Amino acid sequence: MIPIKNLIRDGGWLKCSVNYPGSECPHTLQFRILRFEKVDYGEVDRPERAEEIEEGAVRWLMELEVVNISKTYASAGELTGSLRVVDGDGFIFKQDNDSHLCCFSEFAKRSGLKRLYGGNLMPKIRVRGAMLFRVPDEDTEYALAIDKGTLEEV
Repeated sequence: MIPIKNLIRDGGWLKCSVNYPGSECPHTLQFRILRFEKVDYGEVDRPERAEEIEEGAVRWLMELEVVNISKTYASAGELTGSLRVVDGDGFIFKQDNDSHLCCFSEFAKRSGLKRLYGGNLMPKIRVRGAMLFRVPDEDTEYALAIDKGTLEEV
């Protein structure tokens, strides 16, 4: 696991190979995290359309820059479906796929969530997008992990 705060501070790139279920072959992607912060619902158009979340939970936005370094296109879902956020106690959280926040709102377009929500990543083309995570509302440090793949600093 790699601390997210350090990745943002250092601007470091990560390389991951993902073997996502349903994918024809494993893909290799490079990415870096530009920011990771709580969602400000003041920036969300029609926030009442977002799915209600559990009491004590908050949504965090992770902005990424991604490059597919495989020979063929890859589904953005191969990355977003594999990345995990891990809290200081070792609890693991996967992507939150709220359809209003990630796809159907102006916020989805402005934040970059729509870009990685069901899109494709063409080889060698740098893409800026975002992911949404739902985590407990507590003061903790988060780290990055991957499910069904490998993750390493470049």
